[in-house]
Amino acid sequence: MKQVLFIIFCFCVTIVNVNAQKDSLYNPLDEVVVQANKRLLMNSKSLKVVNLNDSIIVNNLESFTTLLRFNTPIYLREHGVGGTSSASFRGTSSSNTAVMWNGININSINNGQTGFNSLTVGLYDELNVRSGGGSIEFGSGAIGGTIHLNDVLEFKEDKVFTNQIVSTVGSFTSINSLYKLKYATEKYAANFGVSYSKSDNDYPFLDSEFRNSNGAFENYTISFSNAYKFTDALVLQFFTTYYFGDRLFSGELPNPTSANDKYQDINQRNLLSLEYKKSNWRLTGRLGYLFQKYKYFGDKNLDVFNFGSSDRIYSDVTVDFSFTSINATLTSNTRFESIFGRTDQIQERNRREFSQSFIFNHKVKRAFSYDIKVRKDYNSDFDVPLSYAFGFKLTPFNKFFFRANTSRNYRVPTYNDLFWPGQGNENLIPETSLQGEFGVGYKSKRLFVDVAYFNINAKDKIIWTPNGDPTRPGVWVPINLDETTNQGIELAVNYNQSIFDKVDANVSLNYTYVDAINEAIGTSIPFVPKHIGNSNIGLSYDRFSMFYQLLFNDKVYTTESNHEDYVVDRFSVSNIGGNYDLIKTEEQNLSIGFKVNNVLNTKYSVVQNRPMPGINYNLNINYKF
Repeated sequence: MKQVLFIIFCFCVTIVNVNAQKDSLYNPLDEVVVQANKRLLMNSKSLKVVNLNDSIIVNNLESFTTLLRFNTPIYLREHGVGGTSSASFRGTSSSNTAVMWNGININSINNGQTGFNSLTVGLYDELNVRSGGGSIEFGSGAIGGTIHLNDVLEFKEDKVFTNQIVSTVGSFTSINSLYKLKYATEKYAANFGVSYSKSDNDYPFLDSEFRNSNGAFENYTISFSNAYKFTDALVLQFFTTYYFGDRLFSGELPNPTSANDKYQDINQRNLLSLEYKKSNWRLTGRLGYLFQKYKYFGDKNLDVFNFGSSDRIYSDVTVDFSFTSINATLTSNTRFESIFGRTDQIQERNRREFSQSFIFNHKVKRAFSYDIKVRKDYNSDFDVPLSYAFGFKLTPFNKFFFRANTSRNYRVPTYNDLFWPGQGNENLIPETSLQGEFGVGYKSKRLFVDVAYFNINAKDKIIWTPNGDPTRPGVWVPINLDETTNQGIELAVNYNQSIFDKVDANVSLNYTYVDAINEAIGTSIPFVPKHIGNSNIGLSYDRFSMFYQLLFNDKVYTTESNHEDYVVDRFSVSNIGGNYDLIKTEEQNLSIGFKVNNVLNTKYSVVQNRPMPGINYNLNINYKF
């Protein structure tokens, strides 16, 4: 740790010689973009990638969970507003969703997940969501899909210094604020951001005498990234972020007032990257250090807690070679990481992982491109099978395209799966999946449509069940299921239209149908809705804009037997909002906005016995200068 901090300190002291003057605003000419995850689009020709831009983010400032729930095909399980929140694609589990920070998988070694209420909306420069398998590029857990959080650094020919302040206030004494700074010259670029969120979160339960009395939360995040260009061929980058969260855990019906527990967590991530380009070659070396820690208090009033933490050292070397004569690229990635994990009930364990992968991208002609991917992992705890993928995209006509891919992906058991006292299962083996996808689409200036059929066949899938071990009846334990099959349809539509040359309209739609079956007993896998969908409609005129959001979530079984007495009912929820630009010039933009969540005051739950809020409000101000 000391060595890492020393490297960070030396790097910052050496290159940060910034006279922060507002000499110039954004200049689109002669810019050189240093993008944290350059390879995502290049390696996703046969996959669907959704970009969540600023106009989407500004309408979903409450939480990262809300942003994903209303704008992507992902199913979010949230244990009450502000509580534990996990994401899953295409009927897979939350540990089959890989979350990438500047190209590094940040899922916890302890539970294999990322909590989405511990991520801050607006601090990241680029948010991408990719459906489909990705273990070749992103490692364990990238089975259902991946979520990418990227910091983007830009060099400018003229000096640029910009600021952004966003602040929201809302029902239940909720406050969200953030500040972002960007600085760039021809040789140096830097981003800085800080956010703070707090809420009493004591919303009333509809048709009940109770409130969410133990749901308060508070958190803050600090992020910094910078890059220095020694020459056009040599660029050094550094990224760091720190998060601290303090939240109470909401109670469950029928007696939510009995809840008295609290949870605190810290996440710190650091990444140093050096990139060298020459002729057809590009060499990138990265070194990272990631730290996670949590404390769980059974009684929030006592300083008695359970804890867990992990330290992770990450390194990789990527070599890209371009065959310009045939318009192809070969990429080699060599990766090593060492992870130390521990809790107050699990002694420290060290897992070491080494992997080698190769990706070949080839654009044969303008109408056809394909890629071949292969990866072999060596894990100190498990024998991980070979991963591979093949995909292509064909554009036989001007605006129509076809895409298809197949891949083999994997997830290794987490420390909680293996060693949790009284519940772990040390006999678990890695789960693997063989999956395929075929999609048809249309893309023009105004209309984008993508519809795909997918099939995921998983072997030795890891799930937690209360009946998994006959020697421990009623105790939730993880087991390997022999085989599961997920198949379905995923649809995405986006349409833009100008009305009377004055009003701009935008309509977007995401819909997923999935049939997820445990082949051993022929029942639906728990916690998988068959139908989920969301839609956004936006209208803008001059300085004013309005939007409407709709979310539909089908019923969810919570038991392997699919008993109808233990389901979370289907629901639909609507939000409305608007924004007005008080100032709109090249130099600055000041807007105010409002949003009404659950405008129809619908009674619903995402997790059984944990009601969500009725109608609630927030106001926001967004100032860029």
